[in-house]
Amino acid sequence: MKLSIQLAAILAIVTLPASADVITIMSASSIANANADRNNWLAANFSSGATADTLTSFEDDTKGPWTSLSTTVGTFSAIAGGQGSTGSGTGKNEFTVLNSSNSPFQGRYNTTPGGKNWLDSNDITKLQLTTSLTTVYFFITDADDTGGTLTLQTADGTTKTFSTDNANGNIFFVAITSVDPIGYIRWLDSCRADGYGLDDFGTVKYAAAPVPEPASWLIGGVALFLVSVIVQRRERKERR
Repeated sequence: MKLSIQLAAILAIVTLPASADVITIMSASSIANANADRNNWLAANFSSGATADTLTSFEDDTKGPWTSLSTTVGTFSAIAGGQGSTGSGTGKNEFTVLNSSNSPFQGRYNTTPGGKNWLDSNDITKLQLTTSLTTVYFFITDADDTGGTLTLQTADGTTKTFSTDNANGNIFFVAITSVDPIGYIRWLDSCRADGYGLDDFGTVKYAAAPVPEPASWLIGGVALFLVSVIVQRRERKERR
């Protein structure tokens, strides 16, 4: 019993404290530049062997409108209590999947090489992606170009706001990382006539198992050493 209590105390000591989600927003000048931002983010934050893995580009999804849409990256949904558009959208609390041939909006576009579709906010004020992933990235077009303020929020309460008064047709690369599953990502817009397009949602995968960070090796080594000391002391006491 005493040994169990000691082991529990050791685990409590070496367990890393929970950290907040990290939201990265990078303004780009073109789709090519946004892809370069993604590659630079990948190289700066993950070990060698990590690659970008695009999961959802909406190429196989119909226009809708949608209040809920299941995809490989997670489920998109219009949040109850959100408001519909007052501009060119449908005016209802729903989102759509659009392409250049049927979009009533300017400045939003597909970012998938050889593709045509994107998920469009339809100018609603609250959109959510529910996901079990710990890392999610995507491209967003035409954010905050007509007076609105768009804020990202994750399930742990982390928020980050886009710059305002951006040029029509702007594009950003966005990445969200977490120690635990993200839970959900919300797009909260202050304006009912200032929506955006979303495309190419993905995550990070490894060709091989990632090498543990030095801090992880150190913590694991300390834990094993302390356990060994306790076991040896117990054995000495039992031999007396």
